[in-house]
Amino acid sequence: MTEPINPSAAGDDTPGRPAPKIFQRFAAEVVRKHDEHLLDYDADEQTDRAAKRLTHFHKTTPLIPVVNTVIGLAGFGEVDSRLTSAWDQYVLLSDTAEALGMPLHKACDWAELQHGYALRDQRDADEERGDGRLGYECLRGYVDLGLSLVLDDPEAKPDASGRRWSFAGDWLISHDRLPALLSVSPWGKEFMDNSMDAWSHAARRLFGDKLRDAPTYGPDGTPTGGDAYTDLFRTELSEEEALRKARRGPAFDAEDQGQL
Repeated sequence: MTEPINPSAAGDDTPGRPAPKIFQRFAAEVVRKHDEHLLDYDADEQTDRAAKRLTHFHKTTPLIPVVNTVIGLAGFGEVDSRLTSAWDQYVLLSDTAEALGMPLHKACDWAELQHGYALRDQRDADEERGDGRLGYECLRGYVDLGLSLVLDDPEAKPDASGRRWSFAGDWLISHDRLPALLSVSPWGKEFMDNSMDAWSHAARRLFGDKLRDAPTYGPDGTPTGGDAYTDLFRTELSEEEALRKARRGPAFDAEDQGQL
């Protein structure tokens, strides 16, 4: 159950004033988590940078801290929800990467790439709307906290001293972005395999008979005579079974043989 903290505790975000105390405390907690890996700036400055990022995001997407709320990662782990808004809940990227066994620098690379796509989508939406305003609806999934970290990375090329390392940071990620992160995590293949039947049900529900009008083609471009409804989104499972499979996590032998 989500337990929101009184939003009035966040204070105001008037330009020129310090970041609200609730964001200052949250930022300090995140910086303490990465204390051994801080780069370029000390803990106080990094805390201030992160708090200001949160305050700025709060102006367009009001945030409320939550406690005692855990979000499941499709059976591959759990992560605490840290903040919530009218649009979605938010988790800390480093928490999620740890739960999935994913190096933080790789998770940050993913977040930066996805944020870039979101910026492009937002720009396209603003141009199409044509009223000269800047929108935020495509940008609510990612909050770069502006941290500067350096982490050991066995896969990196050694520097002059022989150390192998990579740069990283930390982000807030909205709940609806988690499937995309799961798909590139060490559990990506298992997650995709588990989810295919559920996605088939979702596509059939969303597009219905339109899929029957979409022909399918073989690898050489020859029509198969089939359609997308039957060939691409076929499933032998009920919707309930498909959802259970999508949430089951790592597949073991019995499950690999089709036993749910």
